[in-house]
Order: sequence, then structure tokens, then C-alpha cells
Amino acid sequence: MNGSGLTDEEFKVLYFRFREALIVEAFRILRDGHEAEDVVQETFIKLWENNYLKDVNPGAIRSYLYSAVKNNCLTRKSARESAERKKGHFMEVHGGEVAADQTEIWELRERLNEAIQSLPSQRRWAFVKTYMDDKSYREAGQEMGLTMETVKSHVKVALKNLRISLSGLR
Repeated sequence: MNGSGLTDEEFKVLYFRFREALIVEAFRILRDGHEAEDVVQETFIKLWENNYLKDVNPGAIRSYLYSAVKNNCLTRKSARESAERKKGHFMEVHGGEVAADQTEIWELRERLNEAIQSLPSQRRWAFVKTYMDDKSYREAGQEMGLTMETVKSHVKVALKNLRISLSGLR
């Protein structure tokens, strides 16, 4: 048992019982089969790791699973749309520059990626979750098992480190 009130075997049975139907539900929202599968799997992982099912009435588990998957899909869809809006805005503002010198942009992207990868793991993870995955400090903290303030501190130091690492660029 993991504290959820379910044994490992019972949890597996629950997973395989609802997996396909939940993927269909996730696909209905996301319109991407791979992403739908990822969301369902990630939802079950969170349920298991965080013992979210321990207080759920057995008769309400089906509803709980559908709600959890739907909420995770909507969160992912919102993050994806936000990233697309940011990209669109960037292209509106900088589109000519991008087309003019794609090589320079790829080099900048590579330098940025190297700088991010050189950060200590928790600092890098906090930065990626908040800036790349568009999560709030609270959401990132929940996923990392840290307080919101700790994540905020990691991100602040990461930004300082990145500014130093990338100071020679334009």
C-alpha cells in the first residue's frame, strides 16, 4: 500500500480498468493521441505518488479520475495555448529578424540551452517548470515537493546565473 488505501495490485487494476476511456476523454480535449496518453499516465503517477485517492469514496473514484484527467488536460492545453501566443507575439515583433539570421538564433538557443543545463539540478528544474513549462511557483513546488518560496528562490538564483552565463551575448 502507498497510503492511498489501495494495494499496488488494486491500483494497477484501477489503472487498466479506466486507462482507455480516460485516454479517449483526454483526446477529446487535447486532440493529440500521444499527449492524451501522457496526461492519463501522469495523472495516475500523481495520484499514486501523492496519495490523492486515500480520501476518495470508492463509489466516487470514477468521477474523481475523469475530473483529474480533465483538469490536467485543461492545464496542459492552457499552457500550450499560452506558449503558442507567446511564440506568435515573438514572431510578430521579431519575425523579420528571425528570417534574416536564423543561424544566429540557433546559436543563441544552443548557448541558452547549455547555460540552463549547467545549472544545479533543482535550480534547473525550478526554472524549466516555471519558465519553459509555464507553471506557477505553487504548481512547480507541488511537483518538486518544495514550498512555493523555495521554488521562487531557486528561479531567482537561476535567472541571476543565466544572466551571468549569457552576459557576453548581444
